[in-house]
Amino acid sequence: MDSDYIQFIRYKLQKRLKRLNSADFQSFHFTLVHSWGFLQSNEITKGILDDLERRSPESEADADKTLGGTPQIGTSEQENDGLCYWVVKKCALSNEMNIEIQVGFNLAHEGKYDECVERFRQAYVEPLFDYIDEQIDDKRMTLLLLKKYKHRCEWFQRASLLTKCMGETQKGEKTLAYDLYQYLHDQGVQFHIEPESASGRPDLISAQTGKDRLVADVKVFNPERGQTTAYIAKGFRQVYDYMKDYTEPFGYLVIFKTCPEDLSIVTEKQESAVPFVMHNNKTIFLLVVDICEYEQSASKRGTLKSYELTPKEFVEALQ
Repeated sequence: MDSDYIQFIRYKLQKRLKRLNSADFQSFHFTLVHSWGFLQSNEITKGILDDLERRSPESEADADKTLGGTPQIGTSEQENDGLCYWVVKKCALSNEMNIEIQVGFNLAHEGKYDECVERFRQAYVEPLFDYIDEQIDDKRMTLLLLKKYKHRCEWFQRASLLTKCMGETQKGEKTLAYDLYQYLHDQGVQFHIEPESASGRPDLISAQTGKDRLVADVKVFNPERGQTTAYIAKGFRQVYDYMKDYTEPFGYLVIFKTCPEDLSIVTEKQESAVPFVMHNNKTIFLLVVDICEYEQSASKRGTLKSYELTPKEFVEALQ
């Protein structure tokens, strides 16, 4: 069973939808208000919804028409996702207890309140929850691919990757980055390498021409070569800036450890196999790939020297 925190959020999301599906017309509005509160209080779902709002500002006018008695339909899946977001948001924030019943009546022209609520649920709530669930599942699959990549490097290609990256610092990082590109390409991920953005050149932006992009950067950790924890924090800042440039709620920093010293990233969600830091409704996952060639076995290495990075240090790097 996948114990990642992001999968746990999917479970909680499905519980909220189940409550909405079982609510009658008398309790539906309050259940929607509570569900909206959950979506806004959780960093992952709020990041997804904030991103959807930025993508579909024009849908707000259609939502106002819908609430005013003239139901609108998106001409594309993306437009409909935006419309559902604005309708659900405005209803959840409304002081009118029967607003969902009225919207549902305008859709179905049915007199029974429960039937009106069901129409509203089918037209706006379920599509929005489907959108959020798909977005979360996409991020979960990306993490699974990156975890698989970590195992591939550490189990089968440790020596070859270390040899390739032992040259000049920047060239070494480029070599490792291109190895990541090749792996993602083999897994069917479409991407463009090093496009320009206002903050410079990220190592990887996937599907740049589409609506969703995978923002990723690669850094090497090796204090003896000047690639310290401060250097990693700088990489975090770069990913964050790229996410702002491309208005993406999720980003990935892949850290190749080429030294015997340990790198510990302490985060609040310890149940996640891939640590992550959330700030300003943006989530950055930090994957450490150990490709160091140790001279001795684990039992003979003695005391392990460890470097630690905390969410506070990452956030401080943004300032």
